Order: sequence, then structure tokens, then C-alpha cells
Amino acid sequence: MPYVGLIAPDPGDPFAMPLMDVSQITRKWQDIDYTPSNPHPARKLDVYLPETGAGPFPTLICIHGGAFWGGEKRDFQTAAYMEAIPHGFAVVSVEQRLCKALPDGGYDPDGLFPNPVCDYKAAIRYLRANAATYMLDANRFALCGGSAGGYHAVIAAASANNDVLYDKTLGFADIPGDVQAVVSWFGVGDLILQSEFITKIPMMKLPDGTEMQMANFADIFLGVNARENTNLAYFASPSTWITKEMPPTLIQSGAADEVVPIACSREIVAKICEICGDDRVVYDEFPDYGHGDERFSSPENIARMLAWLKQTLSC
Repeated sequence: MPYVGLIAPDPGDPFAMPLMDVSQITRKWQDIDYTPSNPHPARKLDVYLPETGAGPFPTLICIHGGAFWGGEKRDFQTAAYMEAIPHGFAVVSVEQRLCKALPDGGYDPDGLFPNPVCDYKAAIRYLRANAATYMLDANRFALCGGSAGGYHAVIAAASANNDVLYDKTLGFADIPGDVQAVVSWFGVGDLILQSEFITKIPMMKLPDGTEMQMANFADIFLGVNARENTNLAYFASPSTWITKEMPPTLIQSGAADEVVPIACSREIVAKICEICGDDRVVYDEFPDYGHGDERFSSPENIARMLAWLKQTLSC
């Protein structure tokens, strides 16, 4: 039985996602402002703890997907990671600025790269600074996410303490931003590859039967065409930031992914192996999995992820 249930989305909204029902979790903090010195309505996080124990708990810090413009910290995308709670992990779900669509047809510039990356990194530093308050083990942080969330997990870990990719106005600039593990499911990677791939995606069918062209979320996230602005796209791609300090990383992707090209995951894996050695990354490529395939969240795969996390974090 899943640790958290799901609440059905609004049937009148074709983009609405099921939300987690976390009402049964008694030890939690919700809607925490993780940049209190520079507040923003999008910068919030939730902390969920095991029902028993005084901690400090090893912690999964999760960020949702949603093509950089959608999703939220309590939607169904975090549900799979919540399965770690009965195994003695705390789970933190983070929300950050998004490139939300505007009435004029544009997208909110506040959600452009690198702002959401800096937000997520501020959340990590806030949690380390306040680990005792929330009973977290600041020496056993793992970043987790799928799709756009996988992008954020990898780039945040890779650029952890690099001042070039952190906004000091968000606070906690003197707090280390490193983490000890990364889990990325079908994550976005090289933004040029991603931008090119989206141009070839056929029309998508919505639940109401209508069709629409997928927005080029790589270009939206950059604020420019990634294929025409290769220097910026390179700067914004996770593999660019990988150094010898990259923590152990588990990457799982489907070769049949119809939204994010499998080449994104292969490139990141190759870069980690080149710089850090083959033992720094575990890569599972599933030949018939599509984007967000439900088998990523199967009991068998969650058990594999948790076993890897326990070994990696010495839990």
C-alpha cells in the first residue's frame, strides 16, 4: 500500500495534477519560507519525518518536474520518494520559481535560468543551517527529482559550492551547499539536445481529446532559443558543472522517452565517468520505458533506489 494516497485533480483543468494526501503524516512542517531574508511566494518547502525516532534523519530533498513551468511541491511526483519515510528517511519537498505562462502568451521571466537553480540551492543551504530544528542529518542529504526535477538535482549537486551559480541575496551564502547523493529519474540534461528533440515531437493529445504542440520548455527556461544561443545553453546544462566533487549519483531513464531524449542521461553519465570514475555513477537504462513511466515508481524500483541510498549514505 502506498505511503501516501493521491487526491484526484480538477477534471475541468487538463493540466491539473493529482495531489498527495499527507493528512495522515503527523510529524511535518509545511509552507516553510526557505529564504526568510528575501521572501518570495514561490520559495516554500515541506518537511516530512518518520512517525517515530528523534533523528537526525537522512534526508531526501526532492524537487518536482513540470517542464520548468508547472508542478508543485505537493503533487503526485513526490509520492514515490515519500516511500522512504517508513524506512527512516525524512523527505523534503521543495517549490521554486517557475516559468509560468502569462496572460499575454509569454512566460514569467522570474522563472528563467538561473533563478530556479539558485532557489533550490538556497533550500539546501537553509535545511543545513536549520537541520537541528527539523531533526535532519546535514551530513546525509540526497537530492531527488524527475524530468525537470532531475535536471535541478544534478545541476545543484554538481555546482554545489560554486559562487558563480548562486544568488547570495537569497541568504545562507556562508553555509555549504554540498550533498552526499543524487537520484535523477528521466532528467532533463543538455538543453541544446532537449531543444532539438522537442521540435520533432508530434502533436500531443489532451485528456479532453484535443491536440496541442508541446511548448519548447528548454527555450522557455533559457528565455532564448537554445540552438541559437549555444554558449548560454552550455552554461545552463548540468554536465558543464560536474567536477571531481560530484557526489554518488543514481540515474534511471527510459530509452523510449518521448519527451526527454535518452541522450541527455547518457551524456551526464559519460561526463561523471570521465571526471570522477565509473564508480561514482550507477546508470539504469530501461529499453521500453517512456517519460514518467509508472514502473519508475514500482515497489521493485523504489526498493532498488532505497537500497542504493542506504548503501551510499551508510544508513
